[in-house]
Amino acid sequence: MRPNIFKFVTSELSQDAFICYVLDYYKDEWKSKYSLEYKFARFFIHKLFEKLGIEKIEINSLEIKKQFMGIDILLIINENLYIIIEDKTFTSERENQMNGYREKVINHCKALEQNVYCIYYKTGDESYTNTLLIRDRTNIETLLREEIIEIFEKYEGSNIIFEDYLTNLKDIQNERQNFKTKNLKNESFTWSEIVGFYNELDKAFVRLKLAGIMPKDIGFNWGYVANQNGGFMCYNFENVLDFEDYGYYLQLECNSENMKFAFKVWSDKKDISLLYKGLDILKENYGDRIQKPSRFARGTWMTQAIIKDYLVINEMDLIDVDKTAINIVKWLESLRDLKSKLKKDL
Repeated sequence: MRPNIFKFVTSELSQDAFICYVLDYYKDEWKSKYSLEYKFARFFIHKLFEKLGIEKIEINSLEIKKQFMGIDILLIINENLYIIIEDKTFTSERENQMNGYREKVINHCKALEQNVYCIYYKTGDESYTNTLLIRDRTNIETLLREEIIEIFEKYEGSNIIFEDYLTNLKDIQNERQNFKTKNLKNESFTWSEIVGFYNELDKAFVRLKLAGIMPKDIGFNWGYVANQNGGFMCYNFENVLDFEDYGYYLQLECNSENMKFAFKVWSDKKDISLLYKGLDILKENYGDRIQKPSRFARGTWMTQAIIKDYLVINEMDLIDVDKTAINIVKWLESLRDLKSKLKKDL
């Protein structure tokens, strides 16, 4: 396989440059000489319109600004329509970053608020919960890796830079999807495969909520947690069982060596006695389906017990994501059923 420039230029600034390069073919001067690039640039712009819910309009002018007032890319269309592209690879949005950019454009360009939009353009990975929070804001939408791949697959030419970009995104996607073919009896997930697994769990839990199988008030989110042992990818479930100054929740903790699903306790007072007292109740209800961790550690967030049988592996020793998600929901509901015991006995 020949070298691919996007294996080496991995920064967000490099991706900014590529997006600007693609959009610059929109100019009429390239219509004859680079007709397929010209056609694709127009298709790309209209996909942005479609994503943002902007009605089709005739574009008489397009200005592309890079790193304008700290904004990655700003498109000015017909001198009165503004699209901010906030480009991310493997980082996430800083707090309220895109709303801040919209305010900058509104104030600096004297733009109407309803004419300023923002696309969160992400080729890395982002949890469903995070993307939902982003899309919940005015005139802001997400464009994620799978959608970007679908868009660039429509390019019909042979521009090597376009092709390299698409190939690199597909390679990243394939790395994430490799977890589906991993024999878990003999191998462990890589970091990329853990992310792929979490991405698929996100989709499964969304489906289960829509079907009324997963309680709607239970939140789920994932991200990286650093620690002295090298860190892990954490998938946690919120609002499971909360009392006044402590509560119970479930958390999936995975790294390249092991996958652990655990009952966790949060305590504002860092009360380690909760672990001992609650463990007896869990053992009474779950028996040898759970085990005590090697040691209890005092903290605000503490591990109480390890769940043994949460993963569903099919006859080919591959993980079944949908059935695993259903199994996790059963554990969530089962913990909630212990509310009176845990509250009363503690």
